[in-house]
Amino acid sequence: MDDEGNTEAGGVSGGRIAGIVTGSFSVVVLLAAVSYAVMVSVVNWVTVGLLSYPVGGVAPFVVITGAILTIPIVVPTVLVSVRMAT
Repeated sequence: MDDEGNTEAGGVSGGRIAGIVTGSFSVVVLLAAVSYAVMVSVVNWVTVGLLSYPVGGVAPFVVITGAILTIPIVVPTVLVSVRMAT
């Protein structure tokens, strides 16, 4: 009987972990999207607006900025997942 109780508690705990990971992932993705939009605007304003670079020359820097901003999505999600799983 004790084993059945532990199985049910594990299922509830697993659901809670999934909810926490999903919630934290959603918040981090939202913050990363906002920061990406701000960075694109700033890079566009500085390089195309002020320095008169062509848009084609600026595009790789926007892609690199996007790649760097994926790090804040992955790291907190992994940290929360590991913390909640232990």
